[in-house]
Order: sequence, then C-alpha cells, then structure tokens
Amino acid sequence: MTSISSYNNDKVVQGEVEYPASDPASGAFFQPDYKKNEDLKLMLDGSKDSLKLEAMKRIIGMIAKGRDASDLFPAVVKNVVSKNIEVKKLVYVYLVRYAEEQQDLALLSISTFQRALKDPNQLIRASALRVLSSIRVPMIVPIVMLAIRDSASDMSPYVRKTAAHAIPKLYSLDPDQKEELVAIIDKLLSDKAPLVVGSAAMAFNEVCGDRMSLIHRSYRKLCALLADVDEWGQLTLLNVLTVYAKTCFPDPNSEAYSSDSEKPFYDSDSDGSDTKRSLSSPTVEPDLRLLLRAAKPLLQSRNAGVVMAVAQLFYHCGPVQEMPPVAKAMVRLLRAPIEVQSVVLNSIASLTVTRRSLFEPFLKSFFVRNSDPTHIKLLKLEILTNLATEASAPVVLREYQTYVTSSDKAFVAATIQAIGRLAVAIQTETETCLNGLLHLLSSKDEWVVCEAVVVVKRVVGGGASSARAAVSRAAKLLRSDRLAGNARAAAVWLVAEHGAKHPRAAAILAHMASNFADQEELVKLQLLSLAVKLSITQPDTVPVCRYVLSLARYDASYDVRDRARLLRHFVAPGHGALYAYARDLFCPDKPKPCVQSHFKDRDQYTVGSLSQYIGTAAAGYRALPAAPPRALAAAARDAAPAPPPPADDARKKSFYSEPDSNGSGSSSSSSSESSGSEESSDEEETNDAEKKTEKEKPTNNYKSSNSESSDSESDSESSSNAESESESSESSEGEKESKKEEKEEQPKQEGKEQKNEKSNLELLLELDEVASSLPTMTPTCGGFLSPPTVAPSGIGETEHITPVGPSLVPAAQAEAISRVRAAGLSARRRWTRAPHLYARAMCALDLVFTNHTADDVENIRVNKKTLTGSRSIHEFAPIPRLAAGSAASRTLGVDFADSIQPIEFTVISSLGEVPVSITPPVGELIRAVTMSPTRWDLEQKKLRGMTECSKNAAKLQDEQATCKRVFETANVAAITSTGDFLRFAGRTMSAQDLVLLSVKIEEDGAIVTANCPNMAIASLLANAVAQALNKE
Repeated sequence: MTSISSYNNDKVVQGEVEYPASDPASGAFFQPDYKKNEDLKLMLDGSKDSLKLEAMKRIIGMIAKGRDASDLFPAVVKNVVSKNIEVKKLVYVYLVRYAEEQQDLALLSISTFQRALKDPNQLIRASALRVLSSIRVPMIVPIVMLAIRDSASDMSPYVRKTAAHAIPKLYSLDPDQKEELVAIIDKLLSDKAPLVVGSAAMAFNEVCGDRMSLIHRSYRKLCALLADVDEWGQLTLLNVLTVYAKTCFPDPNSEAYSSDSEKPFYDSDSDGSDTKRSLSSPTVEPDLRLLLRAAKPLLQSRNAGVVMAVAQLFYHCGPVQEMPPVAKAMVRLLRAPIEVQSVVLNSIASLTVTRRSLFEPFLKSFFVRNSDPTHIKLLKLEILTNLATEASAPVVLREYQTYVTSSDKAFVAATIQAIGRLAVAIQTETETCLNGLLHLLSSKDEWVVCEAVVVVKRVVGGGASSARAAVSRAAKLLRSDRLAGNARAAAVWLVAEHGAKHPRAAAILAHMASNFADQEELVKLQLLSLAVKLSITQPDTVPVCRYVLSLARYDASYDVRDRARLLRHFVAPGHGALYAYARDLFCPDKPKPCVQSHFKDRDQYTVGSLSQYIGTAAAGYRALPAAPPRALAAAARDAAPAPPPPADDARKKSFYSEPDSNGSGSSSSSSSESSGSEESSDEEETNDAEKKTEKEKPTNNYKSSNSESSDSESDSESSSNAESESESSESSEGEKESKKEEKEEQPKQEGKEQKNEKSNLELLLELDEVASSLPTMTPTCGGFLSPPTVAPSGIGETEHITPVGPSLVPAAQAEAISRVRAAGLSARRRWTRAPHLYARAMCALDLVFTNHTADDVENIRVNKKTLTGSRSIHEFAPIPRLAAGSAASRTLGVDFADSIQPIEFTVISSLGEVPVSITPPVGELIRAVTMSPTRWDLEQKKLRGMTECSKNAAKLQDEQATCKRVFETANVAAITSTGDFLRFAGRTMSAQDLVLLSVKIEEDGAIVTANCPNMAIASLLANAVAQALNKE
C-alpha cells in the first residue's frame, strides 16, 4: 500500500511543519485517520503565507477529487482575513463549497464578508458575494439583498455578473423578495457589458421569465450584444429572446400575416409576380429580422448548445426559407461526442416528420457506422426512414440489407420494422420490401423470423397485392419443418390471419395435425385458431378442425385444453348463438394498420428541449406561447433610452473604442440602402458637432471631470475592448431619435446652466472632492462600465436621498495633547461635522494648539502615522511658529473607514515628539442625509434581521428634547421630528452605507432602533443614543 502514496510524501517544508507520510490528497485510502488532516490544520494556523498557500492548494485538490474536507472549515475560515491575495482567493473557493453545510461557523464571519465586498480587488468582491449567497439562512436575507444591490452597481462587470448569479439563489431562499430582485434584473438587463448580459438573462429566466415587458427597452441592445456574450450566456439569452419573439412577433410563415403585410397600397400595383414573391419570401418584422440576423452567425459556434438554440429560434420564429443553413449546422454537430449526437439526432428525427426536405441533401450523413452505440443507430435509422423518397429508396434499402446482418438484435429488429414502413409508405418499393421480408422468414435466428412475420402482417394488412405470396412463403416454410418455436408459431399466425381463404391453408393444418402432440404450446394455440377460421371460411375442412380440437382436448397443457373447450362451440352447429357469431368474432373486417413515426407528436414541444427528447412534458417545462396576429409592443421598443448627449458620447469613447460604423446600424435595421446612407451622413454631422462641443467645453466642469476619472478607473479594472465593441453596436433608429431629442433639449439645458451658477466656494468644494476621488478606486464608483442607476419602483425623483448640513454642531472640546506630556504644548480637539476639502470620506477634526511655555514653539506638524487597513490621515499645514501664550487652530482630516478603532500618530515640534490617539464616537462617523418618510420606511424594510438593533431608553419631556439628545450624539438629519415615532437618517462617511435611526416613544419609555448594512455601526449607534437618552 505504501507504493500508492503521492510523490511529495517525504517533502519537508522549511520552518515549522513537516509533512507526514500520508498525504490527504494522495491515493492512500487505508491510512489511519485518528489524526486526519492535522498537518493541514497546523499549516493553516501558522504565520507564514507560503505554508497557508500550500495547505489551501492541497485542500482544493482534495475537494476536486471528491474527498470530504468539511472538518477543516474552522481552520480555513480564520484565514479569510489573510492579506495574501492568493490565499484569500482559495479560501473563498473553499467557503463557496462548504458555506451551506457549515452555516453556524460561516455566520461568524459575515462581517468579514461584508468588508470584503468593498475590497479593491474585483475577484475578492465577487467571491465574497458568492459566499454570502451560498449561506442559506433566512436571517441574513437583508444582508444578501443589500450586497446584491450594491454589487449590481459595481464598476467591475465581473462583480455585476456575480450579482446576477446570486439573484436566483436569494429568490429560492426568500420568494417574497421577488419585486426588488426584478428591479435589479431590469437594471442588469440594461447593462452595456457583454459579460453581464448573459448572466442577467439567466436570472431573468429563473425569477421572472414571464415578464416580457422587461425586455422591451433592452431588446435591440441585447440583439446587438448577442455575438459578444460568452457561450453559455448566448444559450440563455437566445432562449429568452426566442420566447420574446414568439410572444411579440407574428409568425412569418402564417398566410394571413403574409398576405396582409404584402398587400399593396394601390390595388393596381398587385400582379402575378408580386403574389409569387409573397409566397416565396414572407415578410418578417424589422425587429424580428434584427434578431435573426444577429443569431445566424452563431450557427458556426463551437458550442453545440448555442447551435441548437439558434435552430430553435429559426424553427419557431423564422421563415421556412431560411432553415437550410440551420439544417447544415445541425448535421455538422454529428461529429461531436455521443451525448451531443443523441440530442441532435433526436431533434432532427422530430424535424424530419414535418420538414423532410431540409435534411434530404444530407441523407448519407445519417448512414450507420459500426462504432455507433445502439441508441445512435436507432435514431439514424429513424431519420433514414423519414427521409426516404421514391428516388432515394433504393439506396436506403441497400443500407438496410447490410444492417439486417448485424449482431445487434435491437438494431436488426428496428431495421426490419423500418423496411415495413418503407413498404407501406412508398408504393413503388412495396414488392421489393415484401420479398426481402419473406426472405427473412427463412432465417436461422428465431427472433428475426418473429419480427419479420409481424412486419409482413402489417404490410399485407396495409393493402399489398402480394398477400397470397406471403402466405405461400409461410406455408412452404411450415411444411419444410425448418422453423422452430416462436418462429413456427408466428408463421401459423400469419397463415391464420391472412390465409384463411388460401387453398393451401387446409393442407398446412392437416400436415401439422399429424404431429400435433409434438408441437410446442404456442404452436398448438395458433393451430386451434387456424382450425376455427378454416371451419368458417372453408366448411369442407370441418372434419380436420374437429380432429385438431379433439387432440387438444386431451393435451397435457392446461391452456391448450381450456382453449379447445372454448373454441369447439364455434365449430359445432348445434350451439346456437356462438356459432351464429363465429364469423364476426374470428373473421371481421379489420382496418388497415397505420404505420407512423414514433416522433410524430414531438413537434408540439420546443426544439432541443428535454420534453422533446423524452417525448413527454418534463417537470417545469414551459411551452412557447402562440404567435400574435400582429406585432406587439413596437412603441415600447422604439421608446428605448436614447444615447447620452454629444459631450458624454465623446467622453465615453475610450482609447481602445472603435469608431462608429454603419455595419451595426445596417444589421439592426431593415430599411433600404438609401436610408442607410442618410443615416451615415447624419452620424458624420453628429461626430463633427461632438468635436466642436468638446473644444468649447469648460475645463473645470465638475461632472465631466468626475465621469472622466471614473472612466479611466474602470478601464484599468476590466476589459475595455468588449465594452467598446458593445457600445458601437447601436441601432440606427435609436440614433435618429436621440439626435432629435438632443436638438430640442439644448436650449433648455443652456437656460438651466445660466440659472444654476454657483459661488466660488461651492466650486472649490466640488473641485476638492474631484481631486480626492481621482487617486482612489472605490468599488462603487461610477463609470462607463457601470450600468445606469434605476430608481426603485414607486419612488419618484422627489424622494431621492440628499446630503444636508449638520442639525447641531457640538461645542464641547476634549483634550488631545496634555501640556504635561508635551512639555508645555497642549491641544484640544472638536468635531466640526463639516466636509473635509481633501476627501468627503474624511472627518474634519479641529485641533487648537496652545503654547503654555515662555518661549516660542516652532514647526508643529504631524509625523509617524500608524495606520492599518484602509484608514488614512490628511495632515494639516505645519505651524511654523507659535508664540508664547498664544493659540493656533488647524483642521485634521481623518478617514476612520467606518470603525471606532483609535488612530495613532505623532505630533512633532521643537519641544519634541508626543504620541496622539484619537477614538471617534460612532455618531461622528455619519453624515446627515434627508429623504421623504415614504422612502425612509421603504429603506428600513430592506434593512431587517441582523442589520437592525433595538435598545430600550428613557422617555424625555418632549420631542424637541429627544431630538436634541440625538443630534448631540450623532450627525443625522430629522425626517419626522414630531409625534410618537421620530425618524432620522444619515450615511457612513467611508462606505456611504445608509444609516436609519428611529425613536419610538411609549408610555413607560422609548425604543431606539438603528438600521445599517454595517451591523457594528447599527449596534454601536443604538447603544450610544440609548445611553444619551438615559442621562439625567
């Protein structure tokens, strides 16, 4: 057993841990497990990142091999805070696998996952969201919802894609969140990144696949991005667009629709040539033509699922004249693996029942090979039978002649049945097929003879003229005694069924009655039936029939004796009623057998679906809707949002973006060439106007500079090539409409700009905010990679969240530097609650330095900052000289990263160095915002569960006193300041998380409730406000 161990069993890692002789990821199955994975736990608990990385690689290898690594969860989850990016990635991969199984331990790290959602690395943000959505606990639904909502607006397309994948998980956990999830899906469907669109279509299909109204606005953009989406995204998107096309567009193959659309304006314009043209090329809606044109190149995809999805689209929504390329692409898939062949051949077999002409040119592609599995052979045989015509029947029959000699019994039986179908379907080949079947009656294989007899019965019953020849052949075989067992019984049945009037039938009965006792039981039963039928059709054979019945009366078989006792009443004339109805019972006029394909009724199911494959409706199957008589929702598609103004268009074109081309416009419209040339000329004029606007644009415009900076940041984070390609594919109709709207809105915008002139101070504040945002890369910053922000349903423009100034600025000061420790230099601090000029995420701290010595103090400045994580300090301008007994004020900017952990730094001067530690109150980490009470209530409903914290507090005299205590404790704005329910709102300084605070006044006290996505902020704020209200 020792030879099975892995190659690195004896490897020793320099440092702390030595590998044991049994590697958990190796093939040693019979190793003792009383110290299972102990080495991995030691490596994960160590301090070296190299050991942790090696351990995580081995653990992921164990998971890939199907080994159970759940016992390592406590050791792995501790490393989620590792600073090594490679270790953190593997930890998240592990957590995605086991978070659902180890929910209790995973819940302990939720705060870490929430912080990871703000990580600068897009892979970490996406992995954190993936882990959060994998923890299936109803308690954290608000947290996951908030994470999905924020990630849906992330600047990284990969994170937005992950958000789309998390939506179905949350919906399955809590279906009550459907409406809010639908709003997020609507926003993701409007995304410009091809990476996001496919996943958004998947989420749409899982959550709200019946709401086709969400597709109206994005339909043309989705068609334009279809070629750029990843393979599986194309498959999902094609399925969604197929349902949409079937719902909104009429069937182009419908005669009524074609005749109405082709009707000329003047009756004199119609002639015979127009009628022929309408029959040969039916009219297709322009928007449907756009989809078909975008999907047709995907027939060359390497993904078989995408090809089948395109085939599904063209079969159900496209004109019949455009199906030949689809048939060729499906035949190409026959070179794929066996599983793909099975699905494709099953679909082709269903299509050949109704549209045989599509695959007739590819008849030889369906010839059976010896290496094909049995189920592939049967499908190809079915297709060959469906495709056979009078011209191709000889070739097909030669193939069948070879197949009959195969050793595969199921395949041979199916071939014999196929020959019978050809004999019934093609009258010119009936004699040839029947001769071949009769030849099979003399086969040595008993089961071949049985199958041949059954098929001959169908052929003869179908009205073949050679029924006499078939009975003669069977009679000859019976007299020669070359048949045995079931084959002999089948031959007797054939003679009894179709040869009761044949003159040789009586001779066969007499021949076999001579050795009746030696026949097998099945043969005896068939001889009894033959005897009764002959006594009815040929009365002179009654003595022979009675002789056979008398022999059967004393047979050793119970079944034979019972059958003889029953049938003798139909032979003797003295039994009245039974004898009178003997002819009706045994020799009735039977209908001709109907030979049909097993795939006849499968055209009712969607092409390529599981239901079509198994021949019945599978669980969860949704049939395609019936096509409407006329196009629907054309106005909604025309009312799609127009492109931004020219200045924004010039801004959005990055260095790698391609120039506007007419190819995308022509592919998305069905107009004539003349209209296309007019559109291209309009585009050139618009481009010239954009260039002029760019030159005249002011350089200190805050909005444009901010958007440019966000664009440059998003370019460095994600792939700009795919984005530029998707932006260049816009429809010509949308361009025309946007140009008209821009011309109408230009005068209005100029008037607004003249009225909204700002003071120099406001412009300076905005400029500083821009400067602060340029070097940072926060995950939620905007850019052309970010989708347009969509307000929640039911919320108007007047209910947006707006930052406001502080309601109260505390005048209290606290000591920052003691004069004793600083040799005579002291400093007092005060929170100003004003925005800092360097960055809006920083708290402005006012420091007042006082010189208590008799000499001047020089060069007072900040030095030796000790910062961890994302916290930062913006130093104040040094104080060059502070005279004795005087004081000087400076403003220090501190970004606490929404944490109350103290920030430490050193203040240095001519008197020496002194350490300073500042711990912020939780209320100073918040900036006041205002909103409507309706919006406040809506946002609070989203922040339930673990994001909510409630505390009991004392009841003050009136509402004004309560509000004053709240304003002294936290920088929030009052939403409602009267009544028994007081509402307050704010945002965290760094992460911009919404903070909602409420005080419910009751008879014996008050209840303070804080809601915030950051659970620590909510808990600390509720405690702080409750303590402030409890003060006397």
